[in-house]
Amino acid sequence: MVDLLQTGISGLRASQRGLATTSHNISNVNTDGYSRQRVEQDTSIPHYHSRGAVGTGTQVQTIQRLTEDHRVDALRNNHAEYERLDRLAEMTGRIDNLVADQDAGLSPALRQFFDAVEEVANDPSNTVARQQLLTQGQALADRFQTLDNRLLTLEEDVNKRVRAETDKVNGLAESIAELNGEIRSRWTNPQRPPNDLLDQRDEKIRELSEHVTVRVTEQDDRSLNVGIGNGQPLVTGDRANTLEVTRNAFEPERPELAVRRGDRAVQITDAVQGGSLGGLLEFRNGVLDETRDEIGRVATSLAGAMNEQHRSGIQFDSGYPEAGDDFFDYAREAGVSAHRGNAGEGQPQVIVDEERIGELRRENYQARLVDGQLQVATQDANEVRTLGQGGDADIQPDADGGYRFDGLILYPPEPGDGAVEEGDRFLIQPTRDAAQGIEGRLARPTQVAAAAPVVTGEAPRADGQTENTGRAQIGPPDVGRAEGVMAALEEGGALQQGVEMTYADDGTFTVTIGGETAGTFDYDPDDSERGQVVNLAEDVEPAGSAQAETLAALDVSVRISGVPDDGDRFGLYGNYEGVGDNTNALRMAELMEETVMDNGNSTFQEAYSAMVGELGGFSQRVQTNRDAQEALLNQAKEQWEELSGVNLDEEAANMMEYQQAYQAAAQIITSADEVFQEMLNAVRR
Repeated sequence: MVDLLQTGISGLRASQRGLATTSHNISNVNTDGYSRQRVEQDTSIPHYHSRGAVGTGTQVQTIQRLTEDHRVDALRNNHAEYERLDRLAEMTGRIDNLVADQDAGLSPALRQFFDAVEEVANDPSNTVARQQLLTQGQALADRFQTLDNRLLTLEEDVNKRVRAETDKVNGLAESIAELNGEIRSRWTNPQRPPNDLLDQRDEKIRELSEHVTVRVTEQDDRSLNVGIGNGQPLVTGDRANTLEVTRNAFEPERPELAVRRGDRAVQITDAVQGGSLGGLLEFRNGVLDETRDEIGRVATSLAGAMNEQHRSGIQFDSGYPEAGDDFFDYAREAGVSAHRGNAGEGQPQVIVDEERIGELRRENYQARLVDGQLQVATQDANEVRTLGQGGDADIQPDADGGYRFDGLILYPPEPGDGAVEEGDRFLIQPTRDAAQGIEGRLARPTQVAAAAPVVTGEAPRADGQTENTGRAQIGPPDVGRAEGVMAALEEGGALQQGVEMTYADDGTFTVTIGGETAGTFDYDPDDSERGQVVNLAEDVEPAGSAQAETLAALDVSVRISGVPDDGDRFGLYGNYEGVGDNTNALRMAELMEETVMDNGNSTFQEAYSAMVGELGGFSQRVQTNRDAQEALLNQAKEQWEELSGVNLDEEAANMMEYQQAYQAAAQIITSADEVFQEMLNAVRR
């Protein structure tokens, strides 16, 4: 009788536990991170008799949380990667839309500017065309600034998001640490796990993985240690370390990330991967910085090349021919930032080398003083060069003490106490802020140097007529270093006197200045139709006269073509009446199609278009990868739901099953009571 009653009561209790667990599952069907639970039953210890064992019912062993570590880890990892790609796709798409815009991008402004240059070349005397050129030049400068300002605004947005993400990470870390402590204190019996607390902890870690990739390690006390970055501990047991926003060692206004452990902060920016935080940092330190560098490189190259060509021409603002001024103002000096840990106070000066502007790269550098010599490394440290004097140095100084590399000139700081100390480091950013500083320089249309300082043609006789009989011709001048050429325009200068070249039938030209022999050069072209280019400063053999030194300063090139006759003469003269001359304007217009950038391999438009194409391709790849990752994330969710998710149909069936078991167990108790009453009644009789 007692066995029957105990058996019924055990079944009743087990069914009660099952009903409670099922109702708990149903109630939490919409609770994020909730893992369904199941009652695990076992038979009670039977009573053994001589004729066999008599069962005593059932007992509840535990309430099991249905989960598997590998499914939980897969969910976390896929969440982290999806959030990284989603942020990267979002931010990269914003830049792609900006730089590739048919109206707001740089390409239309470039075309309009060079169209205005061509208008001046077509009609150099037209004041309206010249004014339009100044207007379009400023519009181009404004477009560079607008693009860079938009990118700076985007960078500010990223930095704000990084700070907000950091606060969220710290809040989740605190919650995980608190749950670790509570789980450790409550899980004293292996058969009585705090399932709901375990679910809450797993969900907090999953939420954390949306912000940054995490590494989870279980400890003997059942707490979970959580690491981020390159393994830096964020949560250890019931203690949470703090993720801090710190200042960059070179750029104080640029936020970086560090994990605070006591009084020590470990910088982990470069190691943070995955999650929305990792995606933001990857975008800022990669796509955004590289785009600003490239737009600045185009601005610097364009301004430098345009200035050099404009200075090679002359303008008549004062009525007398004067050298053209710079067309654009731009930042010739590269950004140099000293590391906050430097012992010295000095720093190198780095300027753009306009003579080698085509060598300028989309690259930042770090310079460091090692054994008394500066070592310059690309920021990824793939290329390291030593600057100094001696055989062990990769780059030797020029006569003025500057070191030339990659379109830059570096001037070391002056030696002295405290100037630069051993180990001091510097960040060199040649073009990062260059687009901010570009401005149109000219104020009046008459300042446009459309004319060349030199005019060429057949040398006339005293009566102004030419007497050449051959089929040779001389082309327009091409001015190199303008200083000597402009000096030759002055009173008594070589161009005022006239530079003439007379052909002799022995195949040589004799060069005279003001009638005095200055030198000779051979005329022997491979193709007479194409002719031969002659530079007066470099290709003429000096005659040993006083005029030979004058000739050495005339960096002017001309092309002589055809077959001359003995005595044919050509001349180079100062362009004193060249208000309507368009020679230099044509040279400036040719810059649009000239391969100025990338060591003579790219035009301005090609370099910018290459950046747009590269950015667009990267944006497309990221979006494709994000879509693929979303599918993987959904698969991971489905795999987790298969095991841990609450199925209402299944729970309803379980409810009916436990309800029937409960009713059956209750009937057993009723039967036991009836039998007991019958026994009592029998005794009373």
